[in-house]
Amino acid sequence: MRFNDKELRSVALGKTDKEGRLNHKIPGFIEGYKERWFRLKGNLLFYFRVNEFGAMIEKEPVGLLVIEQCKIQHETYSDLPFSFSITFCEDQEKKHIFLCSTEKQCEDWVKILQEASYEHQRAKLLLIQAKLLRKTGKDPLEAFPNHRHHRFSASPFFRQKSLSKTSSSAVFFQ
Repeated sequence: MRFNDKELRSVALGKTDKEGRLNHKIPGFIEGYKERWFRLKGNLLFYFRVNEFGAMIEKEPVGLLVIEQCKIQHETYSDLPFSFSITFCEDQEKKHIFLCSTEKQCEDWVKILQEASYEHQRAKLLLIQAKLLRKTGKDPLEAFPNHRHHRFSASPFFRQKSLSKTSSSAVFFQ
């Protein structure tokens, strides 16, 4: 995945949809859980190192998870309370596990992460569009010029790009 480091840092430090301290276990790493400060902006989940008081110590993220084509769920079978996981469709054997300090914190993170993806937002839009079409008999997007070119269904170009995607949804910064 290509990205601009400077622009991503700017997004990571800007206004967020949710942020907080969680313990995170990266798949494939032998080390246990690491305490990190997480910041969610849209479908981008940035994480930062923390100091001994739990505050963010650096202005540059350690890593980034793109919340797309993934499954976010509570880890009910885990022996760890208040935990959830993110598993990406492209690599289902690697599971990112997160530990929260309370059940409410866990519920809040799972809910907002499940709603963060473009896929979820698109599904909501299509549902609203269908409801308006049933009620009014008109496509609500008809009023917009060039709506046929900007429909919220995947164009052949987008399908080709997403099918050829081979990079991971996790990005680690140097």
